[in-house]
Amino acid sequence: MSDIFILIPSLHPAGPVRGAIALANSLVSHRRVVLVVLKSGPQAHIPIHAKVEVLHLYEVGNWLKRLRFYKKHLRDSGKRKEVVSISSCFSPDVFNFLCRKHAITCSSVRGNLLQNYWFDYGFKGTLLAVSHLFLMRGFNHVVAMTEAMSKQVSRYLGRSPVVIGNFVDEKALEPFRRRHKNTGGYRFVFVGSLTKRKQPLALIEALEILSAQGHEVFTDFIGDGPLRKDMEEELVRRKLTDKITLHGHLKDVHHLASTADAFVLPSSSEGISRACLEALYLGVPCVLRDVDGNGELIQNGATGFLFHDASGLPAAMLSAAKLCRTKATSNSLLPSGFRQDLATKAYLNLVEGV
Repeated sequence: MSDIFILIPSLHPAGPVRGAIALANSLVSHRRVVLVVLKSGPQAHIPIHAKVEVLHLYEVGNWLKRLRFYKKHLRDSGKRKEVVSISSCFSPDVFNFLCRKHAITCSSVRGNLLQNYWFDYGFKGTLLAVSHLFLMRGFNHVVAMTEAMSKQVSRYLGRSPVVIGNFVDEKALEPFRRRHKNTGGYRFVFVGSLTKRKQPLALIEALEILSAQGHEVFTDFIGDGPLRKDMEEELVRRKLTDKITLHGHLKDVHHLASTADAFVLPSSSEGISRACLEALYLGVPCVLRDVDGNGELIQNGATGFLFHDASGLPAAMLSAAKLCRTKATSNSLLPSGFRQDLATKAYLNLVEGV
C-alpha cells in the first residue's frame, strides 16, 4: 500500500495538469495521494477530490528549498511505507529525477516531445526534447499513452515504455452528457491552444469551404494563444464572423462541447487530447488528423473520422456531424483502452509491482 505523490508544474488547466488531477482523483479511492504543485501562476477551477492532499511547493521558497522540502516529505512517508512519485512535463520530470533515491519514480509521456518542443522553441526545442527523453532513462517506470508514442520514446529510452491510455474524470463529466440531437446548422467545437501546432487556421479554412458548398455551419473556438489575432483577421476577411465565435479561455468548456455535432482538432502533432477524450465520453464524435496515436483513439465511422491533410478536413467534419445526428444513443464513444477504471488499475499494478 504505497503513498503516491503526483507532481504538476502548476494549477494552470493545461491538458497534462488536468490529466494528473484526474489520476489523483482516481487513485485516492485506493491509496493516499498527494498532489504536489511546483509553481504558482494562473489557475482555473479543476475539481480535486476532497481526499487528495495538495502540497503547494512554491510557497516554500526557491527551487533548492522546494527540492529539499519535497525530498523530506518523501523520506518521511518512506519511513512508514513504500513511496511512489509520478510526474509529467519537463520541470516535474527534472524534479522527480533528482528525487529518485527517495521514491519509486514514474514519468508519464504526454505527447510527441520532439514535435511539440520544436513547435514551441524551434531548433533548441529539439535539443531540449532529446535531453528530456534521455532524462527518462533514470526513472523506474515510463508510461506512454499510445503504442505509437511508446515506439517514439523507446528509441531514446533504451526500453519500451508501458502503455496506459490517457483518461478523463468520468464521474465529473457525467452531468454534461448530451441529451438531445441538434437540428438546423451543424455545430462544431475546437478546444485547445491557438497555436501553430494545433492548426486552428486550417479549421477556419475548412469552415469556409463547407459554407461555400451550401452547408450551414457554426463553430465555437475555446482557448487562447498567439494565433488569436490572425484568426480574428481571417474571420473578417473570409466573412465568417457570424458563424465562428472565439471564446478565449472558459471556466467550463463541457456545456459547449457536449452540444456540438463534432469536436475538431486539426493538430499537426498530438499526444492524446484530453478535450477529445472528454468529447468522446460525452457521446460527441471527433475529427482528428491521422498523426501520432490518433488512429488508436478514432475508429472511422464509429467514434469519428481521421483525415490526412487539410484537403480532407471538410469532408471528415461533415461525415462526423452526420454521424452524430444518426446515432441512436448518447452513450460514451471512448474505446475501452482509455477508460478510467482500467488506467487506475494499470498504474497501481505498475508502480506496486502487482
